[in-house]
Amino acid sequence: MGLIWWILPSLAGVVGLMLTFAGLGRLMKLRLAAGGLRFLFGVGFLGAAGIGTFAGLNLQTYKRLTYERPVAQVTFDAVSGEENAYRARIVLAEGDGVTCFVAGGGEEDCILQGDEFSMGARVITYEPMANMMGYDSVYRLEYIEGRQSRRYNTATVSEATSNGLALSKNPGLDVYALAREEGTRVGMQTQFGSAVYAPMADGLSYDVVMTQDALVLKPGNPAARQALDRRD
Repeated sequence: MGLIWWILPSLAGVVGLMLTFAGLGRLMKLRLAAGGLRFLFGVGFLGAAGIGTFAGLNLQTYKRLTYERPVAQVTFDAVSGEENAYRARIVLAEGDGVTCFVAGGGEEDCILQGDEFSMGARVITYEPMANMMGYDSVYRLEYIEGRQSRRYNTATVSEATSNGLALSKNPGLDVYALAREEGTRVGMQTQFGSAVYAPMADGLSYDVVMTQDALVLKPGNPAARQALDRRD
């Protein structure tokens, strides 16, 4: 559907140029009526092509700068007999599930402790003009963790613990470091990290998505929407 915004103005522009030049040719031969009519129609088609082109650019800009794509879906189920312990089922956008390895070589869903979870990633973004040309932000998930939402106090600096799982391995070539050092030359911008956090409770499901700037969190079911509303 987006191609129509480029095909129709292009056709109108071609027709407009043909009519304009044809009209000018007849005007130069003093065929005023035929030449003038063709010239006016040509100018009209060119005007329509210009309006269509600007509309297409505006639409393309809006779509590219607000582009979002899924990163992961995270769902929590309470662990029977344990307080503030939740089994986290993590499905990445590629369709792969994340599992935790346990002693003896087996694997199971990840268990997180606390009443809140956080997921973070390293992010490389591009200038808006590069986004419009088709370059989208990229990310590498770093971790998911469980923690207590009220883990600090306002009186003194206090300690807090979290528990979680790394979601990526050492990539070998550190593209993020390379982008941080040289990326500005080609319109790339690096962020130290982007993270989302939300309440963790039985039955809550969240969708983590990537915008052109950062990770954002969306409710995956009505219960999660209510939990986010209460948090805000």
